[in-house]
Amino acid sequence: MDGLPDIPGLAITGELGSGGFGVVYRARQVRIDRDVAVKLDNRVLNAQAERDKFLREARAAARLSGHPHVVSVYDAGVTTDGRPYIVMELCSGGSLADLLAREGPLPVERVVDIGLRLADALGQAHAAGVLHRDIKPANVLIDGFGAVKLADFGLAAILDAQEATITLGALSPSYAAPEAFAWSAPTPAADVYSLAATLYTIATGRNPRDIPWPATSLDQLATALRGEIQPIKGAPPNVNAALIRALAAESSARTPSAGLFADELRGAAPVPVVKPRRWLWPAAAVVLAVLAAVTVFLLLTHKPVVTQDAAPPTEPASASSTTEPAVPPPPRLKPCDVGYCMAASACFQGTVVIGGKPASAGSARCEVPHYWEAFAGGWLPDDAMDLQQSDIVRLPEVTKVCTADVMRTRTHPGATTDGWSISVLPSRAGTNGRPYFYCIGSGKGGQHSGASFTTG
Repeated sequence: MDGLPDIPGLAITGELGSGGFGVVYRARQVRIDRDVAVKLDNRVLNAQAERDKFLREARAAARLSGHPHVVSVYDAGVTTDGRPYIVMELCSGGSLADLLAREGPLPVERVVDIGLRLADALGQAHAAGVLHRDIKPANVLIDGFGAVKLADFGLAAILDAQEATITLGALSPSYAAPEAFAWSAPTPAADVYSLAATLYTIATGRNPRDIPWPATSLDQLATALRGEIQPIKGAPPNVNAALIRALAAESSARTPSAGLFADELRGAAPVPVVKPRRWLWPAAAVVLAVLAAVTVFLLLTHKPVVTQDAAPPTEPASASSTTEPAVPPPPRLKPCDVGYCMAASACFQGTVVIGGKPASAGSARCEVPHYWEAFAGGWLPDDAMDLQQSDIVRLPEVTKVCTADVMRTRTHPGATTDGWSISVLPSRAGTNGRPYFYCIGSGKGGQHSGASFTTG
């Protein structure tokens, strides 16, 4: 058939579905005459290091294939044009999303049975050091014998490791743990949240929380992410208690492991009662709030959100020979030959763009792993924060400074930033509302540690 990919050893016969970043095809392994499913990603892995990482993680996911409730991985590779693919077991029964669409909400007893089987698979994966990162009804498949199986194990981690920005296509908002919106590192507790959200959905026909995505504002998103979970009508008390705890918005209050979630779901372990309380901010959280990451603390406590380190106001420069005073530099910046140079290092976790609005990012110490580092910056027009992020990056104040040439001149001697991605991080923090921006760079292969750009 025209338009179908060419993968050695496979006769691809048609498309099974698409979504996110890839397409799933039905195929036949020619040599052993076996029907399979092939997931082909749309993104391209150009660097050999990226391809090696993909294959390494695919091997880790394949080691889970012996579990009866994990979709088996048969093969993996990269096409001649650089797109990664995984050859998997073909599950002819569709997904839990398909089942829900056909039959409506499932009986609670059946949901619990499904949950126990998937929790066992998830626990085995976590014990092997593999996270799923994208559990949802569409990623739980049903084989020809009616067994439920987790699909795409580790695929989100394999393919999203190269992404340093949360985008609409990289997140399943109704099933992602709240901390995922703040670019927190994935954890077993986040997988438990996604599994509980999946079970809640197939038991009720609705999501546990209605998450607007893209959100029109951070306030709207924060309110949705901390929304109260309504018990499932007619479900045993221990089932409701187990699901509600696993869906806790704050990760520290959530069921920490898949095994414990299974015990609570079946009633073999009591569910701790968490008394309602006002959130008391530890010192570290206060610092994060002031420094302005779009962190889970901000999402849960509805604090005002800022997008950048709240640096102390810079002292105004001395008056020039004219009557008009010189313009002081933005926080952490100093006058330079082109725009402003960094006067102090500034590093960040992944950027977040909600509804196209100006990007925000979580601050990080440069000595710990991070995605982005600032190398230059400048002032923005007064109305810039009302613009879309895509318009901000095209402003002349930005385009003359946030360039590969400028980044290269600000790189530490002996270091290289060739091929780094460049983005723009707008902010008002520390300037009484006046907008400014940082030019930020991100190296190949994801996170790195240490400062790459000159300061002082």
